[in-house]
Amino acid sequence: MTSCRAVVFSGDGTWERRDDFAVATAPPGGAVLAVEAVGLCHSDVAQLNGHKHVPGEVSPTVPGHEIVGRVHALDDDADLGVEVGDRVAVNIVTYGAPYEGNPFGVRCYGYSFGLDEREGLWGGYGEYMSILPGTQLVGLSDDISAEELTLFEPLSNMVAWLAKVNLQAGQTIVIQGPGHMGLTCAAYAKTLGATVIVTGTGDDALRLDVAREVGADHTIDVTVDDPVEVVQDLTGGFGASVVVDLASAPSTPSLCFDLVHHGGQVVWAGLKDRAAVPVVTDKVVMKSLTVHGGAGGTPESVAEACRILNEGDFPTGPLLGEVVGLEDIDRAMDILLRTSETDAVRAVLKHAPVSG
Repeated sequence: MTSCRAVVFSGDGTWERRDDFAVATAPPGGAVLAVEAVGLCHSDVAQLNGHKHVPGEVSPTVPGHEIVGRVHALDDDADLGVEVGDRVAVNIVTYGAPYEGNPFGVRCYGYSFGLDEREGLWGGYGEYMSILPGTQLVGLSDDISAEELTLFEPLSNMVAWLAKVNLQAGQTIVIQGPGHMGLTCAAYAKTLGATVIVTGTGDDALRLDVAREVGADHTIDVTVDDPVEVVQDLTGGFGASVVVDLASAPSTPSLCFDLVHHGGQVVWAGLKDRAAVPVVTDKVVMKSLTVHGGAGGTPESVAEACRILNEGDFPTGPLLGEVVGLEDIDRAMDILLRTSETDAVRAVLKHAPVSG
């Protein structure tokens, strides 16, 4: 095989599938990955529209950061702890030499690489991708489908964020936004022994059903019920210990302050696509709240997420959503943008098996 396919985001709201990419080659000390599957994420929507929200982000680029694949080739000097044929998760964050505008050398697969660097294949929307030396690759089970295992990336975020707020068994957590990140948060919080409440709108009926399936104790349709009143009732007037905002609505960051109890903790992680967000900071002061930004995982949380998934007990099936191939990328994007007649908790792009 001398050529392969990939999707390119132009950065102006458009995308195209190209069939003329040269197959990726290994950088010095690096590797080539045959991508099996990549999860689509709401942050892809911001990227599609040219919003720059990770270090060194460029357009056009081959996107995709929830990446699972097989090691296809290794440079002779590679020291990545893997062998050809291994199934691995890719930590999207890698570190290289500093350059203008990026003094720390932080780069993110699927975001920070242009089409003019090597073959231009640096994201999971391509059938192959190049892997730099120093990249964290974590082994994954062969007993679970690659498309289900792409949950390692959102799960790694939840492992990091809920450790940051030190969520304890018996505490109440409210998760605003039942997208795939919010649903993964609900499932993980339940494994920690928390009482889990997930909020959504009338358009989120399917997602709220899945939230209950994966462990949520209560769900709230905010178009029907006042979430503050419901949470107060459910907690005996106390409020939640932790509130995580994973919604896209500009109103939800401030609403966190009304849902959480005095001295509680808030995680802001839902992208608002640069919309103006009204926030009453006095509530943070008067309630002595701690607010954290949720912006990805850590090497430790990536490893822990993979360990959890490899055990086979995490509810990856209900969280899978729709699986499509490259020939049907338009439908996947419609699901992601919520312009499809088909509703789904998630969309995953599955590549055809590599031959030869």
